[in-house]
Amino acid sequence: MSIDSSLCFALDAAALEARGQFDQLQYCELKKAIVLNDMLLVEDDAPAIGRPQGAEDRSWFEKLQEGVMVRKDLVLDDPRALAAYLIFNGREMDDNDHALHICVNGHHLIRPPSKIAHPCARHYYTSDWGGSHFDNWFVVAVPVGALRQGTNEFVLWAESEEASWEIMVAADGEYERGSETRLCHPDRSAKSRDGGRTWDFEHLGWKDEIDGEYAIRLSLDRSTPQGTFISSVIDLATGEDTKRIERLLDIEECRVGWEVDVPEGSQVEVEARLGDNPVPTAAAWSPFESVANFSKTWYSPAGRYLQFKMVMHAHNPLVTPVFKGISVEAKCREHKHRSNRFYHLLQFRNGRVIRPSLPYVHEDFARLNELRHRFELDAMVADAATEFEAQLQLMHWAYKVPLGRLDAYQWNYFDLPQLDRDANGRPGLLGDYQKRRRDGHCLYCNLTLIAACLAMGFPARWVNISTKHTYGHEVAEVWSNEFDKWIFLDATRDYYIYDPDTGIPLSLVEISERLAEIMPGPATWEYPIQWHLPDLEMLRAARVAYRQGDNAFSIDDLSGGPEHLMLKGHLQMVRRNDFASRPWPLPWRLSSNWGSDLFYCFYSDVFPRKREYPQHTKRWQDFSPPLNQAELFLSETAEPDVLRVDVDTETPCFDAFLVQIDRVEWSEQTDASLEWRLHEGLNQLWLKTRNSAGVCGPESHAAVVMNT
Repeated sequence: MSIDSSLCFALDAAALEARGQFDQLQYCELKKAIVLNDMLLVEDDAPAIGRPQGAEDRSWFEKLQEGVMVRKDLVLDDPRALAAYLIFNGREMDDNDHALHICVNGHHLIRPPSKIAHPCARHYYTSDWGGSHFDNWFVVAVPVGALRQGTNEFVLWAESEEASWEIMVAADGEYERGSETRLCHPDRSAKSRDGGRTWDFEHLGWKDEIDGEYAIRLSLDRSTPQGTFISSVIDLATGEDTKRIERLLDIEECRVGWEVDVPEGSQVEVEARLGDNPVPTAAAWSPFESVANFSKTWYSPAGRYLQFKMVMHAHNPLVTPVFKGISVEAKCREHKHRSNRFYHLLQFRNGRVIRPSLPYVHEDFARLNELRHRFELDAMVADAATEFEAQLQLMHWAYKVPLGRLDAYQWNYFDLPQLDRDANGRPGLLGDYQKRRRDGHCLYCNLTLIAACLAMGFPARWVNISTKHTYGHEVAEVWSNEFDKWIFLDATRDYYIYDPDTGIPLSLVEISERLAEIMPGPATWEYPIQWHLPDLEMLRAARVAYRQGDNAFSIDDLSGGPEHLMLKGHLQMVRRNDFASRPWPLPWRLSSNWGSDLFYCFYSDVFPRKREYPQHTKRWQDFSPPLNQAELFLSETAEPDVLRVDVDTETPCFDAFLVQIDRVEWSEQTDASLEWRLHEGLNQLWLKTRNSAGVCGPESHAAVVMNT
């Protein structure tokens, strides 16, 4: 006899946010809803920012002094905003006394010298904080009422006899190296030497030798024009994450409603699809179909699983749609072939797949096989008892291996580690250093570490750390299957940071959160972190510990770990690590504060967004998504002794699933579904992923008791 049941449930925005994908959206705690991002960057220089190839004598900067004016034209589709800020990359001379003049569409503003306007921001007008004075991002509030639709003209000048300010120029020849879509400059920057009577668009920089764009941008507090939300898979028959064996059910009727406020001047489109498989990448899914009036009813739907996509638009930038959640009403009936077997899920240790909101391009591990063999990395880590120990040995190798120079205009991992064989014919390493930090650019040894990890099949990535305002440092993170998380590593000092209570290594997001705990206030451009923490001893209050290793120089000295902890508030991750496969697009040219659109930035309330970047997130799952997991879904089938096991995973360079049933030897398969034939009593299944380098992810395990 069949059994009918009705089900009603709701998922609020907080529940949907946990595993959803966000593009130009954010979760608003105040509204308990998903809304459009509220900050927009207008720029046309990002692909080419930095030192142009062949340029010398800081010729890629324009020197502002009496007789020199620079002009930047920025195009706005809609000038409305709650606030507006002119952002420019450049330099203010030490102890400068001269104001910067700014004209916005004919409205004259005066930005006083920083020592008067923002005395706490000493990085602007002194060299107190070291290399940070090479160049900086300046932020100047401009009146929203001065903006207009279409072309907006910004003119900057100084009335000093000698250069008092500098503005960076992004060279036209660098665009095709920094972007796959923006291949040339739009010709919106010009210089005048006659008080603005005539303008030269082709000879920029103080030596008049660069054609390009001034690194002058506009940041607006307003809704972004469009944002997209993609939900995780929702089981219409339960409404919950699967932590059980799903009964064999037919959905007879289902209604889904989306609770959305759409103020005048905005628009929301919803599309939905159904599938009979809980894995969204499986083939058994319908195409996305439009949902009218935020409600849709299906009769005898094609499957019990739902995924939806919502696109929000703000035609009026001062408003945003507000998405609060969904409600589901479903009528289900037991499948006519459902078994009368009794199943009980005794144990379930499951992986968890959370897809990042923005795509990340992973390197093919095989592209680094040559490096793996040339430097005999397998032999080097052969005595490692654990995966993490092997990763630490790779870090020590990157700390000690001789390094060449990276071609700043055509990146390639193979340019960095240099093979120098010792007397026994084995790859040689450098001797002891006279200090903890190895010499050379910090990016070089950490890219070398990343290359070594990738060669051995360990996903690794480059992250820039530079809290407002520290000049910055380049470090690495590696995915740990053992700790099930990303782990910060730094090959310049051969150390990592761990929890002092548990000993577990920390990720950069976790470190940023612990640094935030000791901050008296938010680190911003006008109140930088050095102003909040003027004494490095204050950093010892953070709940972190530093790995010393066998190095003779203590990492716990203030100039070692604690000082570098200060940098780990704001995090900027490049969204690719495939530098063995592609030399371009370049995220950075090793010369300046970066503001490339190739970075994805992590921020928080204590470390708020950097306005010079367009892509930000405060969601850990976007910045540190889990990898190599095997997430299992168990379902009844029409066969009484068979469960269907569906597997979801995000495994870079995926090769196969490895399956073990009841302690029988492991078998491999590439299909993401399998039949698990049960016997009476205890049944056990283990499943894990394997990548193309032979590295396996953590095991997922299910123990099921069946009674007949």
